[in-house]
Amino acid sequence: MPNVWDFSLALLFAVVWPLYTFFIEWPRHVKRVQAGDADARVRIYRKTFIQEWVITGAIVALTIAFHRPLADALWLRAPQGWRLPVGIVLPLTYVVLLIVQIPAIAKNPAVRARLRERIKDLGPLVPTRPFEWTWFKPLAVTAGICEELMFRGYLVWLLTPWLGVWGAAAVSAVIFGLGHSYQGMKFAPRAFGAGIALQAIALLTGSIIPGIVLHALIDLGSGYVTYLAMTAPPASEAEVAA
Repeated sequence: MPNVWDFSLALLFAVVWPLYTFFIEWPRHVKRVQAGDADARVRIYRKTFIQEWVITGAIVALTIAFHRPLADALWLRAPQGWRLPVGIVLPLTYVVLLIVQIPAIAKNPAVRARLRERIKDLGPLVPTRPFEWTWFKPLAVTAGICEELMFRGYLVWLLTPWLGVWGAAAVSAVIFGLGHSYQGMKFAPRAFGAGIALQAIALLTGSIIPGIVLHALIDLGSGYVTYLAMTAPPASEAEVAA
């Protein structure tokens, strides 16, 4: 059963951290980017990377300290039976979509221009230089591992004794969406929708492992697509667009 340490940790990453991000960290970061701080994005990537792994380490440490099976408490069991091919097909389908989408965006300056306009509100978050993209990649993988373990694994386990697995999953999905509210009214609902989809995958397969892979792929794919859009096109492409 969960104890006071579990609830304290959940309060930290599900309430305190999102509130701090929304009211303090994100506004400060946006101001730095707008002021021309060239290292602002990389700093927030590094900081988020550290924060997520520290919280994940604390979750794993608590689970081990209180002699709980990791596979049960954190939903780290491998999918079984028909759930295994489902857990494999979903990430593979997304990979195929990326293989089709990325070259089309890379070769079409008009599409890149439209995408730049669409994501301009996320400008302080998305990578715009090779060095930023280098740091964004491990952050994307970190988000896939740590956020699935935090929200689809640990938080669902924590709330299940009181809400049942479906109620716990619903509350976790809402908290995950609210945790991305700093992205604004345009993009936060998309994060909420992605959280619901990832939660559904965990419930369907009985495991967060497929969601970890898919989450990391989504962040890597969307990060690279936005990086392509935000990167200034070569002169030859600019001439074609003109």
